[in-house]
Amino acid sequence: MQARQASDVKGIDVSHWQGSIDWKKVAADGVKYVFIKATDGASKIDLKLSSNAPGAAAAGIKIGFYHYAHPELNAPETEAANFFRNVKQYKADFPHALDVEGEALKVGAAALTTWCIKFLREVERLTGHPAMIYTGASFAKTYLGTDKSRELGKWPLWIAHYKTDKPMANPTWDRWATFQYSDAGKVTGISGNVDMNAMDRSFYDKYVLAPQPQPAKEEVDELELTKYQRDTLVAGLEKLHKDGKLNDASWIAKAKDGTLTVSELSWLGFILATR
Repeated sequence: MQARQASDVKGIDVSHWQGSIDWKKVAADGVKYVFIKATDGASKIDLKLSSNAPGAAAAGIKIGFYHYAHPELNAPETEAANFFRNVKQYKADFPHALDVEGEALKVGAAALTTWCIKFLREVERLTGHPAMIYTGASFAKTYLGTDKSRELGKWPLWIAHYKTDKPMANPTWDRWATFQYSDAGKVTGISGNVDMNAMDRSFYDKYVLAPQPQPAKEEVDELELTKYQRDTLVAGLEKLHKDGKLNDASWIAKAKDGTLTVSELSWLGFILATR
């Protein structure tokens, strides 16, 4: 695990526990991104999701969403469906995060690792969006280091470890993408404490600076000809007109001034071929 660096990007994560948030003030305090709690278990929705998501977006803060998992109670597909239903209307700038901690340990390390893999795959399938995993440093070391850990390690890690600049090592991940280093941070616009995060600069840039889709270019119908080709075309059309095979002399004028298009020439060819 790498240590925090000055280049890391400042962010927070929030849920209904933070109450009503003044997102403009949060942005003014230098917060660049937020992970917003969306759902919990098989059916619960965070009470502040519907205000936090549009509020953060309007303030220009980049957004990620997370789901609090209950592997001890539900199937991964059921929880993934709950998450998908409630985030599909919002734009996510970062991978969707699976929050695995607490009572999840009851299922045991092997079953828990498998559950996480299934959830992450299902969320990616449903949303068409990448996923990542959040957990505590000790939890990762104890419960997410099984034989299947190499597969789980393909997803980026958001790790929590307080009162240190370097999270505890674990057998599954060598690096963190995001590091939750405090649960007692203070940010303007939020009453009380808030979780503070440092995001690896390369991870942040990967998603924030990703190329945006460009509108499709209009097809160009312009007929590009050399002078010789244009003169030959004009001469041919003039002969057809003289021979009575081309009645409309405007075709000749278009050929001369270069306004004749590819589609028009194609249509003219069809007309002449059917006569």
